[in-house]
Amino acid sequence: MDEQLKNEVSQSTKPEGSERSTLDQTAQTGYYYANPDAFPKGSAAAAKGVASVPVLRAAPVYPKRRAAGRDLILALLLLAACFLLWDSLRWANGLGLGEALGLTALLPIAMWYLGDRPGKLHGYGALCAVLYLIGALSLIFSGDAVLKALLLLALPLLFVIVILERLALRTGNGLLNRLHDCFYTAFVMSFGRLKVGAWALTHCGAEDTLRSKQTRAIGLGLLCAVPALFILLPLLISSDAAFEGMLGSLDWSAAGRGALALLYGGFGALLVFTLLFSSDRGPRPLENGTRRGLEPLGVAAFLGAVSAAYVLYLAAQFAYFTDAFRGLLPKDFTVAEYARRGFFEMCGIVAINLGLIVISLGLCRKEGGRVPKAVKSLSLFLCFFSLLLVATALSKMLLYMGSFGLTRLRVLTSVFMVWLAVVVAAVGLRLFVKRTPVLKLAVTLGAAALIALSLANVDGIVARYNVGAWRTGRLDGLDMSTICELGDGAVPTLVELTLDGDPAVASKARQELNRRKLTEDLRSWNLVEQQALDALTEYRQNSDVRR
Repeated sequence: MDEQLKNEVSQSTKPEGSERSTLDQTAQTGYYYANPDAFPKGSAAAAKGVASVPVLRAAPVYPKRRAAGRDLILALLLLAACFLLWDSLRWANGLGLGEALGLTALLPIAMWYLGDRPGKLHGYGALCAVLYLIGALSLIFSGDAVLKALLLLALPLLFVIVILERLALRTGNGLLNRLHDCFYTAFVMSFGRLKVGAWALTHCGAEDTLRSKQTRAIGLGLLCAVPALFILLPLLISSDAAFEGMLGSLDWSAAGRGALALLYGGFGALLVFTLLFSSDRGPRPLENGTRRGLEPLGVAAFLGAVSAAYVLYLAAQFAYFTDAFRGLLPKDFTVAEYARRGFFEMCGIVAINLGLIVISLGLCRKEGGRVPKAVKSLSLFLCFFSLLLVATALSKMLLYMGSFGLTRLRVLTSVFMVWLAVVVAAVGLRLFVKRTPVLKLAVTLGAAALIALSLANVDGIVARYNVGAWRTGRLDGLDMSTICELGDGAVPTLVELTLDGDPAVASKARQELNRRKLTEDLRSWNLVEQQALDALTEYRQNSDVRR
């Protein structure tokens, strides 16, 4: 927009509610749209027309809202759930019952609080809600720490999507818009608006009075005194015998853990409270008005240069690719060297290609709402090349597992590659079918895969497969170090191996079982750990009887 148009827009603009306002504010987002009809005839703004007058962004001004009864109940419920979650996450011996109950409770609490807001869960949102609940509860049935850590990363994303879908806060249907909505809801509506939630809770009730200000001051002073007391009281106890007799019997370590859990859990509860409390304001759209986008020729040139490098790579590696698909080893390569060479680099290239395609399609200027043919063709080639890399990497992994057996990492990597191939194929399909739900498919399929792996007891599957393949001759030897590195799910198989006919295998299994220590903590309880504890207890009882 030139300087003349900028001046006319700014001069003709009046605050909302004035008689000749040239701005219309959306109720939800607080964005202001220029109205060309209000500009003087013959001006540059009027000549531009309604379709090309840029949007004027103005920061929305919201009245401060105090937390009322329903809001305070929400805060207390969130504090209880987050306290349980953090206490189990930080001080328990593993992820289990405590985390499952804390995470599971968050979604029903949020849905109860949002019950009076307009909108309902449908389709994608309902599916994400179901996946969230199953994923949270799967922590009870899984003993795999790696999968549980991945679930702890996936569950917040599902929670954010459920909130987005429940309140219909989407600002657009494009892939970039959906990514923006998820990021905005997860971070800006929680961390960015933290002051809103804190103010609402600290100013709950009636309007400010001298008494309410004094009460807040007292509460803040007592809160600040807590960490000071945790430092001073142990020093006072150690300095005086009488004072030690009075307070020395207290379990200060447990009190300290509880205080830290309350502190961190309170911060987590405040984040979720802020997100829900301020959700009526909605996310701000990624962009409004007419967007020119990037020049298609520039985008095509960029993708063309990348594609040319890939063509050279394909020409140089043609024999290598054909050997991979046929399961043949290149000359001077062992199976291990061949399978590991370039594997993770291939996965990285595929991830980069996906990012390039999404960004190029999102930012490229459309012609009549359609992606230019050159950009579409080059994007399709990148999809084809990415699928070829995934297929090659997967064939190498299958060859590796056939020669050396399974590990947890090999299983998870194989599942990840299958998921990646589906996402790449969906992106390629979106080039021709615009309504292909790439992000929905990626999220739901990824979450479902994590939940399935969590419920499947991967460690137990790996141990049983390797032992069975060794005994049937499919593997030349049994790598006991791999089995001993597995989690609780492998304990029943280790107990079985103590009776194996191979003295070395039986001795290694007994050493590993004697080394293992399983603790009974209700917060970290899970089904796999309980089965391992039962098998280990029975093994040790039988060992004592044999002695």
